[in-house]
Amino acid sequence: MNGVDLAGNSYYYFRPSLGIRPRRILKENPRIPYSDINIPVQWLQWLRYTRDPAPSIQELQIDVQRKEQLKQLAAAADARWASKPSMLDAPRRRNQEVGIGDGEGQVGVIGRKGESHEGGVEAGGKKLGKGVKGEDVRDSWGEGEKGRGENPWIKERPRGAGEGWQPESWQPPGTRR
Repeated sequence: MNGVDLAGNSYYYFRPSLGIRPRRILKENPRIPYSDINIPVQWLQWLRYTRDPAPSIQELQIDVQRKEQLKQLAAAADARWASKPSMLDAPRRRNQEVGIGDGEGQVGVIGRKGESHEGGVEAGGKKLGKGVKGEDVRDSWGEGEKGRGENPWIKERPRGAGEGWQPESWQPPGTRR
């Protein structure tokens, strides 16, 4: 016997005969159901010959402590992320669109009608900011029915030479006999 793990599994090292590579095997703890057996990573490395020295009990205990600390840190990180506002949360105002901003003095946000912000043009309650080179940015949604206009993402984009190509139907040639 070469060692045991914290769950009571035994690990053996033996040489079946001369000229054959030594065998490393695991004998499971008979009190643990087969489906619940978890082999520590250190012992898996030893079984697969990627690690020469067998792991010690102290090393396995340190690894268990490390995993518990990692779980605590992950839970703390999840709590921090959960406390931050998300873009998927409902907007704070009734007339504000989701994902645009809070309308509090930011360039490029949709706010209440009549709000004035510096650095941009306002048109119909929509805040339009300055472009990259300083020119005024126009409303890309346009004026259409019910005050919205058409969605610019649905507009047909310019097509290349082969984008409209469709293959013709194929008919097999007649057979010769």
